Amino acid sequence: MTVIIPKKAYKTIVAASVRFANKNIPFDEWIEASGIFIGKNKGKDVIISEAYPIMHQKLDENAVIDQYVWADEDHVSLAIIDDEAFARNEFTVGWFHSHPGFKLMMSHLDLQTSLSYQTNNPLAICLVFNPTRLMNQAEPADKKGDPEIKLEDDPGFIITRLDDINLGANSPYHEVDYRIEGYESMGELVFQTQDFVKEIASIFPMGNVFKFYEVFIDGRLAKLNSMILGTEEYLKTLGFKGESHRIPEVLDRQSKDINSYVAETFMKIENIRDCLDFLEYKERESVIPKVKEVLIRFDEAIITYQEKIKELSNI
Repeated sequence: MTVIIPKKAYKTIVAASVRFANKNIPFDEWIEASGIFIGKNKGKDVIISEAYPIMHQKLDENAVIDQYVWADEDHVSLAIIDDEAFARNEFTVGWFHSHPGFKLMMSHLDLQTSLSYQTNNPLAICLVFNPTRLMNQAEPADKKGDPEIKLEDDPGFIITRLDDINLGANSPYHEVDYRIEGYESMGELVFQTQDFVKEIASIFPMGNVFKFYEVFIDGRLAKLNSMILGTEEYLKTLGFKGESHRIPEVLDRQSKDINSYVAETFMKIENIRDCLDFLEYKERESVIPKVKEVLIRFDEAIITYQEKIKELSNI
C-alpha cells in the first residue's frame, strides 16, 4: 500500500497541528488536533484528495490525559463532509492527529479510533504528526536519557494501519509507505514546510481567530495612516522652508516606503486567507465571513491612500 498525499492536504495537517502547538504557546499548554481524510482507493493504494481539521483536545489541568470532547457540531461536520464527498464519488479514507513534542506512536485510544475507521473501510489509514520532529529533524528516544534519533528530510509524520482488526484495539500495527506530491524533493518539502510552520505560528491563533485578525488589520491601517500623515507633514515643512524643489524626490522616496509596507501587508493578508482553509470545519461558517469583512478594509484603504498620494504630489 502507498498513500498519495497532495501538497495542500499535507499543509492542512501541518497548519491544523501547529496552530495548537508552537513556540508562541507554553509547552505545557500544547494540545493535539485531529481531522479526517477524504479520497478514494485505487487498488490497495489510498489517494487522499483533502484533509479536514475537525477538533482539538480540551485542556484539563485535572485530567491525567487530555481528552477529545466530541460536540454535536463535530458530528454534524463529519456528516456534511461525508455527504459532499459521496457526491464526488469519494469517501473517508482515514484520519490524522498530532503528537506535539513527543514520540510518534499509537496510544490505546489511537488504536481504538483507527479500529473504528478500518472497520468501516479496511484500507483506512492513520497519520500521526509531530511538529517538533519536522522542525528538529529528530525523533525522541524510546527511553528517557537515551539520545534522540536523528532524521533527514523527514516530513514529521508516520502513517499506520492495524494488522488485524479482528484483534480489536489490541492489534499490532505497521507503518505504511507514502508519497507527498507537489515538491521536487523531500529536502525541498522540509525546507519550505519549516518556513511554513514559522509563518503559521505567527498568524494562525489558537483562540479567537476573528479578533486576532481584526487587531492585525487595525494595526496595519493605523501605521499606514501614520506613514501618510508623516509624509504630508514632511512635504509641507519643505514648502514652508522654501525647499519645494526637494518635494518630488522626497515624495518618491516616501511613496516607495509606503508601497513596500502595503505589499508586505498584502502578502500577510494572502497568508491569512490561506489560513481560513485550515480552520476546523465547524468554525468556517461563522468565522470566514467575518474575517473576510475585516480583510477587505485594507483593500478599501488602499484606494484612499492612492488618492492621497496624488494630492501630495500637488503640494
